[in-house]
Amino acid sequence: MSDSAADPIINALDAGDDDAFVAACDDVVAARPAGAVRALRRALKRPLGPQARRAGVVAIMRLGDDALLREVAHALRSDDAVVVVGAARVLAAVGDRRAVPNLIEALRTDDPVVGDAIIDALGALGDPVALPWVLAAVEYGFCVESGCRCLGALGDAQALPVLRRLRDGHHRRHALAAAQALVRLEEQGLS
Repeated sequence: MSDSAADPIINALDAGDDDAFVAACDDVVAARPAGAVRALRRALKRPLGPQARRAGVVAIMRLGDDALLREVAHALRSDDAVVVVGAARVLAAVGDRRAVPNLIEALRTDDPVVGDAIIDALGALGDPVALPWVLAAVEYGFCVESGCRCLGALGDAQALPVLRRLRDGHHRRHALAAAQALVRLEEQGLS
């Protein structure tokens, strides 16, 4: 793509509202014009809402900025739950499995909001390495609903006994989450 063709794509990052900025981030990632990372970093210096800021960070990481990936993965070690939840959501959106060990390490928490975000990120990344950790959390009774979603996404028959036990249990929300995960596993040919 020539620089002149890329200009409108990059210039769209200067859009006035957050929704337009989010759409422009998607366009930049799809087109990968020269100077995209630099333009995104410049755009992130201005005031943006949380969703737009996350879209910009995700776009930079999808464009291959490994330093930013390491920085966001390191944020999982923060004592601030809001920071950890945000980092987990960004890593899930980026889809880079290199973050899985950092997410597993961050799963050593007793905060259910943080645990849900981390387990959701592990499910989004779909790396089977996470299976024993998520199974342990679910069996311990920690973040069971997000754990069931993750187990359904991971698609491993090892989750079947735990999910069946939860489905047949007395906790309605856990039973529903487990049943949904079992349906997903059945769709993948596991039963």
